[in-house]
Amino acid sequence: MDSYMHIANSPGLYVGVAALVTVVLWQAGVYIVRTLARAKELNIPVARLKKAAKVAALTSIVPSIAIIIALLTLVPILGLPVSWGRLSVIGSLSYELLAAKLGSEAATVPLGGAGYDATAFLTSVITMTIGSFVTLWLTICGFKWYKDRLNRSLAKGGAAKDNPWSRVLMGALIVSLYSRFLAEPVVQGGNALITMIASAIMMLLLGQLVKRCKPMKWLGDFNLSISMITGMVVAVLVSR
Repeated sequence: MDSYMHIANSPGLYVGVAALVTVVLWQAGVYIVRTLARAKELNIPVARLKKAAKVAALTSIVPSIAIIIALLTLVPILGLPVSWGRLSVIGSLSYELLAAKLGSEAATVPLGGAGYDATAFLTSVITMTIGSFVTLWLTICGFKWYKDRLNRSLAKGGAAKDNPWSRVLMGALIVSLYSRFLAEPVVQGGNALITMIASAIMMLLLGQLVKRCKPMKWLGDFNLSISMITGMVVAVLVSR
């Protein structure tokens, strides 16, 4: 166990993960610079850009809390560098734990338990990495082709933005995305369903409050964050 944690928290892994996070931050900076340049070309008001940035920052607070919790959960098992690197790029607690567990089972030992040595740790990390590489490479290799084909298909009846099918497709994609997350608690029932209903009710109440009470209009930027926190609190209460 000692040798495995020594490897999991080795300086080499810290250097590698720091380089990875640096690349991610550089990419974010490039996107911001290009976005601002494009917004200037389109004559988008600075006030509108600031509001969009404010809303994006506020709505990322609650998801960031979940990532911190996930980090604290993974660190005792996989060490800080691997946990930090995974959650800084593409990982989530549910996937990382599942993949790490599959790796440990392949090594015939329980995850983080007795017998979980350097070999089992390496198997877990490889499993976590390979699982996420599939979707990354599909996106890198196939997304441009898919996007070009989709745009040509939507533009057959005229400009893509003026094509009614485009609006229907985008609406269907959004509904499908949300349905994917809503279906599980609805089917499972119990605490998951209670949590979802509590968040939905809070969102509706906040929406009505912002709509009917002009002095509370500023609250609209916090609707999602407050609803998510409400769901988290309810989940803790009903799980006791």
